[in-house]
Amino acid sequence: MRNISLSATILLIFALAGNAVAVQDQQIAKEVARLEKIQGKFSFIVIGDTRSGDDIYRKIIALAMERKPDFIVNAGDMITKPGNKKQWANFWALSKPITVPYFLTVGNHDAYHKAPLSEKTYKEQVDLPGNELYYSFVAGNSLFVVLDSYLDDHERRINGEQLTWLEGLLLNSDRKHKFVFLHHPLYTEPGKGYHFGDCLDKYPKDRDRLEALFVKAKVDAVFAGHEHFYHRETVDGIVHIITGGGGAPIYVKDEDGGFHHFVQVTVDGDTVNAEVVDVSGKVRDSFSLRISESHAPGPHSR
Repeated sequence: MRNISLSATILLIFALAGNAVAVQDQQIAKEVARLEKIQGKFSFIVIGDTRSGDDIYRKIIALAMERKPDFIVNAGDMITKPGNKKQWANFWALSKPITVPYFLTVGNHDAYHKAPLSEKTYKEQVDLPGNELYYSFVAGNSLFVVLDSYLDDHERRINGEQLTWLEGLLLNSDRKHKFVFLHHPLYTEPGKGYHFGDCLDKYPKDRDRLEALFVKAKVDAVFAGHEHFYHRETVDGIVHIITGGGGAPIYVKDEDGGFHHFVQVTVDGDTVNAEVVDVSGKVRDSFSLRISESHAPGPHSR
């Protein structure tokens, strides 16, 4: 992990090999420790697919910060071209108004093994826990797990070393709530969006094994992006949310979730409440979870 500066969240731009490189320097160890000590109620915001939508992203950040979250999670695809340092510089410049910890999920537009050095560039751009591609942190009474659904040779699957790490983490955690983030959703809808059958549903056996782990570990909610719209469904007692409305082009009708948005989640003891807010500030959806709700094992159901 890089050396860190004194302020909690600083966005720096410096010259490296003749290129302007934007660097997020969050003093991450200190910030993670602070989040873990939260007592009582807290909130976080989830944004996804912010790439190529600068004006929308700028508005969404402004609205998000007005709601005073304790931290923000991006569900991936911060830029359009993997490894492009100019686009990273632009992303960090646009993100300057964010003055709380900002946790990123790597998307296929951020790092791709066929794009030389894009993963190296990604790691240079972020200051995140663990190996920075998949990691976890704790806030208050809740565990947060960020996964990489586009690892080399494991695209659209969570398996191998990452799955082993995830199993140990989830099954040994005693936190009251558990939230998971990854770029590619587990479930997509036929006839809606561009990626049906090409997310984690491309490998149903691997996807179902992952979902079974989430059920066993009593995960509250799974957040993904990739599809450029908003969608919520409950599978096996777990809420799955697609939040891909952070700025990238929308390609479904408004009534089908085709609007730019973010999700704010508030955790208060046993209760989880969430609101989906569009780019005009209007609440478009809301939902609640309680820890007493069952995560009943059994046949897979949607």
